[in-house]
Formats: sequence, C-alpha cells, structure tokens
Amino acid sequence: MAQNRAVKPVRAHLIALAVALVGAIPAAQSPAVDASAVFRVFLKDGQALPSYGESAQVGDRVVFMLIIGAANAAPSTQLISLPAASVDVDRTRRYSDAIRLKLYAATRGEVDYAAMTQEVQRALAELTAITDPKMRLATAVAARKRLLDWAASTYGYRAADIQELVRLFDEVILELRAAAGETQFALDLRAGTAPAPEPLLAPPTLRESIQLALAASVAADSEEDRLAILRAASALVSGTDADLRTEVTRAMDLEAKATSAYEALAADLRARAAEARKKADVNALSNAIETLRARDRDLGGRRPQVVTALTVELDAMMTAARNYHEALERYTAVRRSLLDYERAVRPTMSGFDGLMPVLLAVRDGRYTAYERLVKSGVRLKGFLEALEQVSPPSELADVQSTFISAIRMADHACTRRRLAVATMNKIVDQEASSAAAGAMLLAAQAREQLVARLYPPKIQ
Repeated sequence: MAQNRAVKPVRAHLIALAVALVGAIPAAQSPAVDASAVFRVFLKDGQALPSYGESAQVGDRVVFMLIIGAANAAPSTQLISLPAASVDVDRTRRYSDAIRLKLYAATRGEVDYAAMTQEVQRALAELTAITDPKMRLATAVAARKRLLDWAASTYGYRAADIQELVRLFDEVILELRAAAGETQFALDLRAGTAPAPEPLLAPPTLRESIQLALAASVAADSEEDRLAILRAASALVSGTDADLRTEVTRAMDLEAKATSAYEALAADLRARAAEARKKADVNALSNAIETLRARDRDLGGRRPQVVTALTVELDAMMTAARNYHEALERYTAVRRSLLDYERAVRPTMSGFDGLMPVLLAVRDGRYTAYERLVKSGVRLKGFLEALEQVSPPSELADVQSTFISAIRMADHACTRRRLAVATMNKIVDQEASSAAAGAMLLAAQAREQLVARLYPPKIQ
C-alpha cells in the first residue's frame, strides 16, 4: 500500500510531463534561411567588425575575413589577424552562436525538436511499464540527461520550452527517488537559465562598413593588414562622401608617414648600435633601446612587429657586450695564472713537437727504427709525469686534459707499432696508425685552445 501511495504522485507528474511534451510539438514551419547572414568580431571598445564566416582563434590571435563594402553589393574581403587581447572573444562567440541558432531554427530546428520530444515520450511510456523502482529512476535520469545534451548542442533553441520540460522531469525524478527508498541524495537537478542570445545586427551599409574597416585598421598590429584594409576601403569609398573619403585618405597618409618614420628610426638605431657593439658600450646600447621605446610611443606604437624585431636585435647586442665585459674581467683576474701555466707546459709541448717525425712515420706506416720507438715511449712517459706535476687554472683544465690524452695516445701508438714490427701484424700496425693520428690531432687542439686563451677575449 505504501508503495502504491508513492506511485500515485509519480504518475501525476508523468502525466503532466507527457501533456507538456505533446503540446511542445509544433506545426511544421519552414522560415526562409537568411543567406546573407554576416558574422561579427567584437572589439573591446564595442565595434562590431563584419566577418565573412566565423572567426578562428589561433593562440593569441583572432583570424577572420573582414568584409569591406555593403553586403548586398559584392563587397571585398580581407583576411586579417588581430591580437586576441583587443577582441571581446566571449561576445564574438555568443554572436556566432546566435547566428547558428538562427540558421538552425530555419532549417532543422523544429524537426529535431519534434524528434527529441517523441524520443522523450517513448522514454516516459517505458517508464510507466517498469515495475522496478530503481530501474524507473535510472531511466528517468537518463532521459533527462538526453534532453539536456540535446539542448546543449542546439545553441539554446527553444530554451524556455526545454527549461519547462526539465523542471517537470526534476519533479518526476524527486518522486521516483522517494519511491525507490532513497533518503539521501545529491540534488543535481539544475537546468540553469539559458542566457539571452546576442542580438543580431543588420548587415552594414557601405558607409558603416568603411567606418568599421577604419576601426579594424586601428586594431590591427600588422602593417600589411592595416595597409590592405585601407587600400580596399579607399577603393570603395563613395566619391560623394567627402568626409569619409578624407578620413580614409588621412589614415593612409598616416600609414605612409609611419612607415617612413619607422624605417628611418630603425636605420639610425642599427647604425648607432653597431658602433656601440664594436666598443662593447653597454650604456650606448641601453640608450638605443630607450630611444626606440620613446620614439615608438611618440609614433603611436604603429609598428609593433618592427619594434619587437629591433628590440630583439638590440637586446642581443647588449647581452653580447655584457658577456664580453664579464669575460674581460675574468681574463684580467686570471691572466697571470694563464701565463704561468703556459710557461710551465712549454717545454713539454716543445718536446712533444720534437716527436712529430716519429708520430708521422707511425701514422703513415713508414719505417721507423725499433730503438727510436722505444726512446720515444720513454720520452712520452717523462712528458706525462712532468705534465701531471703542473696544476692548471680552472680556465685551462680542459687544455690540460686534452694534452694528457694526446700524450697517452701517442705512447699507445708507439707501443702498438713496436708490437707490429715484432709480430709483422698488419691489424696492430693499423691500430698504431690511428692512435698516432689521434694524438697529433689532440695535441694541436690543446695548443690552439691554450694560445686562444692567453689573449684577451673579443666581443662576439
């Protein structure tokens, strides 16, 4: 009996929901599709730029086809890219949704809505036939979810009707939960209030389009985009609209003057920076950067890409100058220890040079007296002992390591050549040749590194 009492209010709500669904199915309608619908890209200042098709956000840029001219008079279009920071992205998206809603309502909206309501009616019919309370609850929750999913994918079409249906579903589900014996449950029965769609605007007239093109040229941070927009606007501006023609001409003149001013500024600063770089004058380079920023402000910031590229160049020069001064300071501090190390290893390097004829002969596989190979090995071991007694400064630790490797490889070459002479083994002879070539290469590298570091650094 208790279960029957719980079922009665559920049935009452089901009946109300079914009646609402039947009444929600409209008569067939086929309003004409507005083929000239124009999308909009809203700037932060409220300007609604006409766009042929939807815009796309790529990273921190908004890309779209700007319409220039009256929409009903074969207007021109210009692909432009604006900084996303200058665009009201949310409003632009809402406007796109509003156009989609309009097109959807004019095409498949009513048909899809009727199909959806019929599907929900079938779910309700199944619901009344199910005796298991928990299964009935699960079926009702799934039907409500399908209703909300449909609403989310149709741009808010028939939003008020959907909210009413969801409200009725919520009442049914609450009763079904009670009938299923659920005493504790989370109330996640919210449909939310559908936001009002963004009002659609009439396609711009020729004058409005040119005025919006001027606004787009101001928002554009690319010289190419700005000039392309102004050229298209100039070609379309009416000969009788003197004020608008003057405004477009003034904008084009400003662009031409800005181009000349920025070109002159870049040439002057590059010349000054190049001279300062030769002298590693950090202050002069810093002043050049400050001059660039100040002049860019005076010119209205009309060439951000030019300024960014030039700033990168000047920053790189200043970094190189600072690195040079740091390297020069380090060199000045360790110069004495570098010279002391060079004097300490000079005899060893000279002695290694004296063994060059032997190493060349080993490398080339030419005859070398066995006794000479033995004496060379003894000398190399002496060089190694002498070198290991020298403590290099940290700036020359790699030079020391490279030269030690050269001596050890040369000793290995002599050892393998003696074995090859004794055994007449060509493979061992080839090993000796490779070792001799490597030893000479490493010794030359160590010498080159040492000589380079004995002199003051140069600016890179």
